[in-house]
Amino acid sequence: MRTLCLLSILFTGAFGLRTSSHTSKLQTQGAVAATAGAKPVFYVIVMGKLAYRHQVSLWLSSLRKLGGFKDEVVLVTDKPGCLAKTLAEAKLLGDKTHSDENVDIYGPGEGYSGNIHMMKRPSHHAIWKMKMEKTRAWLNVNAAAIPHKVSSIIYTDEDLVIGKDLTSFLDLVRGTEQERRTLGLFRDTGASAGQLHTGVVVMFPGEKTDACLSSWGKHLTANGKQQQLQGKRHAFKEVFDTDELREGILTEEEIEAMGPDQRALGATKACKSKGDEQAGIKIFPPEFFWFPTKKGLAEDTKAEFIHFTNTGRWKTISHKVIKEYLVRLGIPEHIDPMGNVQDTTCAQDGTLTAIQE
Repeated sequence: MRTLCLLSILFTGAFGLRTSSHTSKLQTQGAVAATAGAKPVFYVIVMGKLAYRHQVSLWLSSLRKLGGFKDEVVLVTDKPGCLAKTLAEAKLLGDKTHSDENVDIYGPGEGYSGNIHMMKRPSHHAIWKMKMEKTRAWLNVNAAAIPHKVSSIIYTDEDLVIGKDLTSFLDLVRGTEQERRTLGLFRDTGASAGQLHTGVVVMFPGEKTDACLSSWGKHLTANGKQQQLQGKRHAFKEVFDTDELREGILTEEEIEAMGPDQRALGATKACKSKGDEQAGIKIFPPEFFWFPTKKGLAEDTKAEFIHFTNTGRWKTISHKVIKEYLVRLGIPEHIDPMGNVQDTTCAQDGTLTAIQE
């Protein structure tokens, strides 16, 4: 069983979590694997101005309609009220069925299936602090009032679209749950080939994963504080020549934006194998993952996970091309992936044009 000591290791000070009696017991790998009805949950971080963008509506709609995922989804946010208004405008949100100091739970909108758990977290202005919510995933999920045991957490970036039915990928995840792994990820290609891509991270339960996430969080914190001291910011270079985008190859801006996350994980020895072939990180087959190009969109190329990236492809590829492609995939036309919430109490915070530190 995870111990109270783990809670302090995983930054419960400045990033503290309020626990309640029905969510305070943490799960062990063996207990989860042996529990009938244990299932994965999807997990996404929607903080700051991302809560006002209908990009999150695109993510959720694609997960449900194209991915066919009908189970619980956890959205970590510092703006639960505005996020709820954003999703309601996109007709994705049903009635609120539960609310406490940790989480608001909503039923699905008409035509959708699966509950939405909005995990309430403090506001963070630095991007690295928002990324810390990845390393806190098991703490957050255990406080999100999920109605069943959780066999694994499937984290994705919010700027990612589910483009195909997820049955095959979920079968792979369920099989990997029995392998004593810490994490499951894809590898980058092109200029950043070999690096662990952190846009999709499957987190398996157990003490090894606890140590892995704790160490990853420490490296991410150290990197983030160092960047703050050096006054570094991720700047977005306005490039609209879509010929620069190539299949499976990240742009320099994308590599720079993802770098702190990936470098921190790369330095985290606790996540990796120590001689046991079934320990450490599982590398998923590349065919499940795609960095889109204008040519690929025109040809209706599909993958389970399509990563547009806010710092690159979302800006360099024509919004008209993206929108038309998404409609052909099956995303409802009324969901504007480039739009923002219309509610004036939320929209006054403005539009996010780039993710920066």
